[in-house]
Amino acid sequence: MSRFIPFTEEELYVANHRNIKEVLEGLGQSVAKSGTEYLWVEHNSLKFRGHVWYQHSTGDKGTTVTLLINFFNYSFQDAVIYLLDGKYMATRNSTPMQISKIPTPYHPKAKVVLPQKHTDNKRLICYLCNTRGINISVVQYFIKCNMIYEESEHHNIVFVGKDKKGVIKYAGLKGTLTDKPFKGELKNSDKRYCFKHIGTSDTLYVFEAFIDLFSYITLFHLDIDWHKFNYIALGGLYYDILLNFLKAYPHVKTVIICTDNDYQRKTNKGQEYATLTQKKLLKQGYNAKIHTPIKKDWNEVLKENIK
Repeated sequence: MSRFIPFTEEELYVANHRNIKEVLEGLGQSVAKSGTEYLWVEHNSLKFRGHVWYQHSTGDKGTTVTLLINFFNYSFQDAVIYLLDGKYMATRNSTPMQISKIPTPYHPKAKVVLPQKHTDNKRLICYLCNTRGINISVVQYFIKCNMIYEESEHHNIVFVGKDKKGVIKYAGLKGTLTDKPFKGELKNSDKRYCFKHIGTSDTLYVFEAFIDLFSYITLFHLDIDWHKFNYIALGGLYYDILLNFLKAYPHVKTVIICTDNDYQRKTNKGQEYATLTQKKLLKQGYNAKIHTPIKKDWNEVLKENIK
């Protein structure tokens, strides 16, 4: 049961007025313009404008907070915490900052349909190896394992996440054009099964993005048998995803948290996450450590090293 948090009126106002389009897209959902409103593609009887939604099939309506409660199984407290990005007045009374929870998928039984593969992976390799500086052997390994490929229509990189049975549950997208940055997720993707590599070692390395995962291997693990280690790219800063992984793979005993170092921002979310997650994992008996990049992320460190 969630503990009671006495949110201020201002905090409730901010949570209720979060832009629904941005929230839905952040949760991997699709939206489309519909006249002066927007339509939630995965639930086409629901339209919204700004922070207010209306479901034509039922007559239900509400704000951004009730959207998370009604369609993503959030409690009221967790919905507000999520929409405040984990920051609220109670944290000033020595209450630990809450780490955003990943919602239950809207269509938990729906399949992820992967886009068609391109005839080759030339643009993928060019982007990851030439632009990002990742070692070709690392890229080729994940291509061979069918965990990344170049899709034919837009030449985006598709990076795939599976469950323990090998069923595809997640697929992220990363653009290959440096002048037009793009990232997203395919419809019905379940972030609990995000991009990962499972090895025989008891050590897990945790990253925010798959490119940082690849960069870290290039920087530190090329001279060792890196395939034996476990790696996960959370697609953000989610403790629930990490916990889901640890429950599914109990052979992991040591967790190295390698999240971003947003030192140039007012709040260093990557390192806040690392510190809080380390404390939680230590209490659960894990050997939890933090490895912080000296730049914003591990890819920036890699590109600096190869100049």
